[in-house]
Formats: sequence, C-alpha cells, structure tokens
Amino acid sequence: MHPLVSATSATAVSVLVIGVMLLLLALPFWRGSARAAVAEVHPMHCSGCRRCVADCPYDAITMVPHPQRRGFALAEVDADACASCGICVGSCPSSTPFRSMATLVTGIDLPQQPIDDLRRAMRERLAAMTAPIRIVVFGCDQSAAVREVDSDDVAAFSFTCTGQLPPSFVEYALRDGASGVLVCTCPESGCAFRLGERWTAERLAGIRAPVLRSSVEETRWELVACAGYNLTPLRTALAALRRRLDVRGSSK
Repeated sequence: MHPLVSATSATAVSVLVIGVMLLLLALPFWRGSARAAVAEVHPMHCSGCRRCVADCPYDAITMVPHPQRRGFALAEVDADACASCGICVGSCPSSTPFRSMATLVTGIDLPQQPIDDLRRAMRERLAAMTAPIRIVVFGCDQSAAVREVDSDDVAAFSFTCTGQLPPSFVEYALRDGASGVLVCTCPESGCAFRLGERWTAERLAGIRAPVLRSSVEETRWELVACAGYNLTPLRTALAALRRRLDVRGSSK
C-alpha cells in the first residue's frame, strides 16, 4: 500500500481498497453470461419412479403430488440447485428408444439438448454413412473432445455430461445401423458434475437402473475414460473396437 499512497494519496488508496472489497462481495451474486436452462419435467411422461431424485448429484430434484394423476408423484426441479448436467435425463426410464411414438418425450429433459434431437441426429447420420464399419462415439463436453474423432466411419456426439446418455441408446445405435458404440467418460472421480462417470459405468454394467440390456453383445460396445484434452485413450479404444468389429465381421 505504501508505494500507492506515495504515488497518489491516502484517500485515493482508501477508495481503491473499498472498491475492490465491494467488487469481491458482489461476485457471488453476479451470474455473468446467461445460465444454461435447467432440467424440465414433462408431467404426462413422468412416472414418479424417483430415479432422477436418487441420481441427481446436487439434490436439486424432489417429488411432489402429481397435479393430474391422483395418488402419483411428480418430479420437481429446484432451479437454483440444478447444474443443468442432464444426469437426470439418463436416469429416466422414459428416455428409452423402445417406444413407437414419433417424438421421444421423456419424463425429464434438458430444453437446450432434448434427447429426441439426439435420436434424430444419430439416425440421420447413420443413414448417411457408407463405410463397412460404422462406430458411434458418445462423450461429454467436460472430457475429451470426441468430435475430434468424427470421420467417415465415426459419428461422434457430445453431451453436457455423459451421464445424460440413456443406456438404451447404445442398443438403439446398434439397431439403427452402427457396428459398434464407444462411450467416453471422465476419469474415475473426475466428473465435473460429481457422479456422471460413475452412474454411466454402473448403468452400462447393469448394476444401476436404467441398465443396458444383457442381450447387447459385449464385443460391440466399449467404455473408456479420458481426461481433459488427452485424446490418446479415446483413439486407442476406438482403434481396438474397430479391430474387434473387423474380426467379428470377417468371422461371419
């Protein structure tokens, strides 16, 4: 402080200190850029199963009486606590593709990245691919940039968190023309949203609902953890999956 006082005055330095202190006190109340939209509940498609409540890392979801169905419960999102991670979307049993409806409306969804948009984008991309081996890669914006591996035979899709991915979408991709599926998560205990990588691994392993059905061939999908901008584990897993699928195709 002394050089500043000598260069200016005690009054000027006092004003500067008070101004900086007020700025620091105001920081917790300043949101800066527009906040991502929070999870949105669709009452007609919420079964009241409480899976989103159990899986939310921020305790941002509670159950309230359903306004349209007597005796049923409805998920309710606390906008102040929601981190917009989408983990609740991956936990919702309504996020399954095994439904005949033209538009997939799940019980809880992210308005900025609806699960139906993914279903349509994946279907269109696979329909346009002509390579003999076609691989779908699912990842998240917080881990390795999976779009870097997008190519003629690889269709990459990135979520806010991999925990947003319904496990059934692995089977859906295979049914819709993919030869294999690679799911990329953050490293263990390294999820930006606390539990996304853990819940994803447990859902795919069949130990946490909703689970990937056991009828899906294990040789046709792979789970890999990648940290930050390190694409090496992703490229290595992708090459291994491609070789495995090539051997599988040759043996038929």
